[in-house]
Amino acid sequence: MKSISLTNLKNKVQAVVNEYIRKRDSDFGYFKCISCGKLKSIEFMDAGHYYSTKMYDGLRFNEDNIHGQCKYCNKFLYGNTVNYRDNLFFKIGPERFEKLKKAAEKYKRDGYKWSMDELEKIMEEFKQKIKEHEKT
Repeated sequence: MKSISLTNLKNKVQAVVNEYIRKRDSDFGYFKCISCGKLKSIEFMDAGHYYSTKMYDGLRFNEDNIHGQCKYCNKFLYGNTVNYRDNLFFKIGPERFEKLKKAAEKYKRDGYKWSMDELEKIMEEFKQKIKEHEKT
């Protein structure tokens, strides 16, 4: 059996997490962008990270850090982070926002290394969340 690299596994987990976020943040084929607030078809939806995966890899799979975001805000406006921050604060509340901020400070300072076991566990958790969401 061919083994998978840590990077490839991380990418597969990210795809499953992104699928969940798209389902969680949409209704009847539409979603409201976390940054610009516009209602758009899910074909224009990304699973946008407030704290980027390049700088804050430890928050890559944190649900409070990932929300439905239109491709325009995510790619062309580089996350439209000022509006993202303001809307995120209201969406998750001050306690969770502060917890996310502290986690970002920790990961920025200390870095983070994923393990294969941890990634496999996260993938199974999000696959289960997808199944549960599809039942509702």
